[in-house]
Amino acid sequence: MLKKMLITAGIILFFQASLFSNTGEPDAIEQKIIFHTFNEEFDQARAICLDQIKLNPNIPKYYYYLINVKVIEYYQKVRELKPENRSEGRKVLNKEIIDYTESVIDKFDISKLDINNKFYLGMIQGYLARIYGVDGSWWSAFKSGKKSKNIMEDILKADPNFFDAYLALGMIYYYADRMSGITSFIAGILGLPGDREKGLNYLQLAYQKGKLTYGQSALTLCEVYSSLEGNDFASIPYYEAFLKQYPKNRRTLSSYINTLMNIWDYKKIETLIKNDKLNMVDDLMKARFNDMRGEKESAVRFAEKALQNENLLFRGGDNSARYIITFNSWLLGDNNRIKKYEPLLNTDSKERFALIKNNEKAGRWLYDLSVKIASDKPYNETEMHLSLKPDFSNQKVLENQYNLLSGAFYFKSNQYDKSESFLLAALQSGSDREKNTSGKYLIEIYMRQYKDKNKVKKLLDLIDDMDNDQLKYRSKDLEKKYNL
Repeated sequence: MLKKMLITAGIILFFQASLFSNTGEPDAIEQKIIFHTFNEEFDQARAICLDQIKLNPNIPKYYYYLINVKVIEYYQKVRELKPENRSEGRKVLNKEIIDYTESVIDKFDISKLDINNKFYLGMIQGYLARIYGVDGSWWSAFKSGKKSKNIMEDILKADPNFFDAYLALGMIYYYADRMSGITSFIAGILGLPGDREKGLNYLQLAYQKGKLTYGQSALTLCEVYSSLEGNDFASIPYYEAFLKQYPKNRRTLSSYINTLMNIWDYKKIETLIKNDKLNMVDDLMKARFNDMRGEKESAVRFAEKALQNENLLFRGGDNSARYIITFNSWLLGDNNRIKKYEPLLNTDSKERFALIKNNEKAGRWLYDLSVKIASDKPYNETEMHLSLKPDFSNQKVLENQYNLLSGAFYFKSNQYDKSESFLLAALQSGSDREKNTSGKYLIEIYMRQYKDKNKVKKLLDLIDDMDNDQLKYRSKDLEKKYNL
């Protein structure tokens, strides 16, 4: 009798172990859907989802994957709209996804679902919260977020190793911390306290140990670090790991290249372009790369190609392309192109171009400096160029650009003390862009090295007076490191 009981207990334990070992593991069909979705092959992913929904209409799994497709495809659809139609188009697309997602949630009684399908339903609630947030419906967003949070917490109580559940929790804790005003008030009422550090830790846990949500986790960390934290350096490993697995994701590739430009890593961009057998790097990115590398004719050629599909460019991309053409045409002495494109520039770009034309010697010197930095010229060669600096005393704007470029050069060369002095000077610029860029670099320097606490306090005070949420959130890392 005892032997029979032990055998029975063993069978039960084996069954339970098998059950939990299978949680959070995508099967072959899911792997196909995930592969197509994150490679932006939406038609293939959608077709598999719809087939599986017909076969399995009473579980939320494939509805979740279909909503995932809809949400990721949303950005592509918005980008394909004409600029003047994008605001209204977003509202229409948001409503379509909200209506569909709500109808899916109404199909299921969570008490009747197993742990895997509870997870999928919880993720659907999380998606609904996100879409409501994009729509500005904050009460509904936080209500759905609270439901998602409760589901994920219940899953982790049942199975502490269901690491994918940490994705939704991480997003809720992190984004709730980023709220302010009425949105923060609503979140507090609904019991969604923000916690940046916990949110980041949970997101990284989902990324490192989760299996079902690897793609979402990687993209979320890319967005959090590059867009919300302003920490481009921290985002790079997540971009690279994601693109290694999903190389056909154009939107993420463009974001990755833009981030590499922010940190002056043009060697990696050059490798990407040279190995771009699938023609994934868009023409505007190629134009920007060639512009920074001093390849004037190529910069103009790719910028004009980019303008042939102007409606597909990101906001401001058309002006960026026209400025590249105008500036490089000036360097080449191509007056016909200047006459064609200069009148079409926005006011800021016209003023920027006029400033360089009116200070030609200084403008060309700064241009040569930026090309040397982007081209990774030998350290001594760039130092020699810096020693020939023209007089900027009457042009504060150009002096600020010189300080920022010099700071970037010395940072790239790991000469942090030299970099710091130039960046502190650039921080006094009247340009928000230059002040923000300087602030990012200085935070990175103070995180990499231990500096005098008074310097750090001074930087924190300056950041506190600036209208830049990225720097304010990133500066919390400084406060923690220096115990301030």
